[in-house]
Amino acid sequence: MEPESQDYKGHHIELRARASDLRTFGAELEREPELELIIDDKPIKYGQLPDGSYALQEYAYDWHNNLIDLAKKFVDYQETSEKIKRETNIGEEQ
Repeated sequence: MEPESQDYKGHHIELRARASDLRTFGAELEREPELELIIDDKPIKYGQLPDGSYALQEYAYDWHNNLIDLAKKFVDYQETSEKIKRETNIGEEQ
């Protein structure tokens, strides 16, 4: 994976090298740096499954081989859940 940055539906999604990986020297440069996933300046924990696909700790419903695409699905999920919460609260107020 390479560092990457995208905007999606008004949200900023970024894959960037962890601060500890920026200080590597010598033979350690050969290994791929571990990237952190940031959505709207908030770090999102993720892991990699044995088949190589990624899963987010806060969103275990989907897995994907591309972390940015998975982050987009997570943004969609959050928007849908917020919409349902708003609709439910409107119905309770009546």
